[in-house]
Amino acid sequence: MATSAALSGPPFPTQLPYAKADIAKLFGVLDVEQDPNSALHFGVLMPLQWGQIKGERHLVTPQRPFELRTEVKSLTGPAASVKVYIAYVAQELSPSDWLAIYLEHQGERVLRERHLAQEGGAVPDVLTISGKPGAERISRWLVLKNWAKTGGAHFFLVQASTSMASYTPDMANIFFMAVSNFSLTHPTDWNYAEQLRTLVRAVPAKLSTVFPLSWQQQENPRSDEHFYQVKLTKELGGHQIGLINLMLLAGQTEADVHRLEEETRAGYEAEKLNFAPATFTATPAFGPFQQVYTALTPQLNAAAGTPAQERQVLLGHTGNYWVYLENVRLTQATAPEEWAISKRAFEIVQEHLVVKP
Repeated sequence: MATSAALSGPPFPTQLPYAKADIAKLFGVLDVEQDPNSALHFGVLMPLQWGQIKGERHLVTPQRPFELRTEVKSLTGPAASVKVYIAYVAQELSPSDWLAIYLEHQGERVLRERHLAQEGGAVPDVLTISGKPGAERISRWLVLKNWAKTGGAHFFLVQASTSMASYTPDMANIFFMAVSNFSLTHPTDWNYAEQLRTLVRAVPAKLSTVFPLSWQQQENPRSDEHFYQVKLTKELGGHQIGLINLMLLAGQTEADVHRLEEETRAGYEAEKLNFAPATFTATPAFGPFQQVYTALTPQLNAAAGTPAQERQVLLGHTGNYWVYLENVRLTQATAPEEWAISKRAFEIVQEHLVVKP
């Protein structure tokens, strides 16, 4: 689980603060199961002194994609609440990236965060602050994902919130219990908002991966027993919002692969995309690789009125083979949803990538 580095500031407990035998004496579960769609049922853990004050039943649809589903709050003592919203998303996104976009729109400032890797995308646990000085509020957030059988996915957004003055260590423990014990009553077996397409090739090595169905595939006709290339592209609203460039090379040196990266970067200049030179960092090996290097480079001198782009590159070495994997996408600052869609597809290709001699 990735965790923010900062350790100071408001408490952010991440371990069970109570004896297990005491939990049933302090907390109860509110099961919210009124919706005719069982995939939208969930359970909220709350202190026994709290109660439900809202229980909405509006259907969540593509036309009405965000709804408050329930709210529980303290009935005595400091004012605090836990709200659960349900959002419908049509595109494949990670819960963490979706929450980052939502918090930015809401004017929330992140204080602490951690992210749990899951097949359907990283699950966030985030502490934020908002409001003007003297009227600030602390919130702890969680997002879980459940596939929608009609296509797309539902995100369950949990917000535990109170005033800064009321956010004591005891309240922090209550918030931790609320987000860490929130559960989907009927989690679906599928973890994505889209179906996935499989890519399998046998030359120059056995290579396989998957990618979201809405992405288009184009192979390089010059691929041979030493070189294979496929490009995946995604359009949204009539515009390309992402490119994934996957190459597999046999019998090449590390220097050869770095020259290929430089040539590829230079090739974008013909499309008026001038990216900064890549500075690669060794990162932990994963999957089939013994060595992995990554870089993220910004676009230089983006034209006025044109959304800026960025380029993420991964070089992976396994045996006699190198993998070159690249994602060219719009930046989070200029096009957050498009950025999240493209970044997520790049993650899926990486996570499912298999290379064998």
